[in-house]
Amino acid sequence: MCLTAEALFLFLSVLPPDIVEITEARITVAAETRDAVWLAKGDEWCTSASEIDAAIRLGRGEVL
Repeated sequence: MCLTAEALFLFLSVLPPDIVEITEARITVAAETRDAVWLAKGDEWCTSASEIDAAIRLGRGEVL
């Protein structure tokens, strides 16, 4: 899933700041089950966290 920078930062603004780590090309959100990592790709920020969660729920492990 990818979001514009504006959409991602709007989402991050509702999270507790102590669970968000921001660097120039990577944003990590510490979640209860595993971290969600967002990577800068051009003008967007993308994560595979939702695909990983779906694969785990369907019993496929973390392989996409």
